Amino acid sequence: MSLRLQSRLPAVALVAVGLACVPARAAEETFPLRAVEFDGSSSFTSDDLMAATGLVIGSRVSKADFDLALRRLNEAGVFESMRYRYEPLGDGYGLTIVLQEVPELFPVRFEGFEEPAETLKQALKEGLPLFTGIAPGGGPMVRMIVNTLQSRWAGSGGKGEVVANVVPSGDGGFELLVGPERETSNIAFTTFRNTGAVNALELQRVFNQSAIGEPHSEVRLKELLHYNARPLFTELGYMAVAFCPCEARPDPESQGVLVEVQVEPGEVYLFGDVNWPDPMPIAPETLDRVNRVVPGQVANMKAAYGTMAAISEGAKRNGYMKAQATFDDRVDHENRRVHLDIEVSLGKQYVFSRLIVEGLDILSEPA
Repeated sequence: MSLRLQSRLPAVALVAVGLACVPARAAEETFPLRAVEFDGSSSFTSDDLMAATGLVIGSRVSKADFDLALRRLNEAGVFESMRYRYEPLGDGYGLTIVLQEVPELFPVRFEGFEEPAETLKQALKEGLPLFTGIAPGGGPMVRMIVNTLQSRWAGSGGKGEVVANVVPSGDGGFELLVGPERETSNIAFTTFRNTGAVNALELQRVFNQSAIGEPHSEVRLKELLHYNARPLFTELGYMAVAFCPCEARPDPESQGVLVEVQVEPGEVYLFGDVNWPDPMPIAPETLDRVNRVVPGQVANMKAAYGTMAAISEGAKRNGYMKAQATFDDRVDHENRRVHLDIEVSLGKQYVFSRLIVEGLDILSEPA
């Protein structure tokens, strides 16, 4: 770099959205953009991010171009915060953009459109450089997805409004479901076939308490089954239980539908490796008294949650008011084992300070 160029380039600049920290004269000067580096983003490639900024390596840029690049990234709606810094590099600038993604990005699934999903994804990609098949649960990107698909849907003669909702996915996670809103009937009653060791009448009673009156759709039914039917099977170790095919028919006595669910319980799973913290923050005799998670026994997930709750409550009785016991489960479908990684966080121990009782007198009986 020549001495003359060094005198004209700002030495180092760190800028966040809306923050200008270099002299106006320096901001107006332009130099070639030699490199761009992105830091903090794990869901998007450098090529996708570069396309979203509108910057081009080799073009002459100034601080105003960097500000505009940050605004474009902000408009994508997938970052909580962003900032940049630039410094001399060769005969031009080197730019680093530091990003923090929104906490949750969900896979996007399309339902109800006449066009194939890949065609819709390509159409969205053309207008939204950072659409890669994942999106937040709401915000600017979701609005742009809905608006783009609404125009295509209406242009092809489709009726109704395109909506996007976060719903449970088939693998126990969540996804963003996008599609035309459709009229649905409510669930009037649900029955189950092939429930195995689970009492069919009890399953029916528990499930219908939550399901009756809910709008009937494949997605909503799977969500209800995941949260209200599946736990009765995992209590008995049926970790691979599957629901549906499901049959729905009009209820002659109401405006709703009668649903019949076919259940495939699968095989019983056992607890495998149970990894406790080392050192264990509670006494061994206390753990032995409350622990119901034993390797080789049926993987009763209700018992696992109960054990965590008992450990937390026991620690709180000893003054650890923010104690929390949790576990991560690793399901080995090949060997039908559920491995648990358990974490116990006690936090600080609280001590009793003082007790003040007000409102007592010598005549009435204290409550």
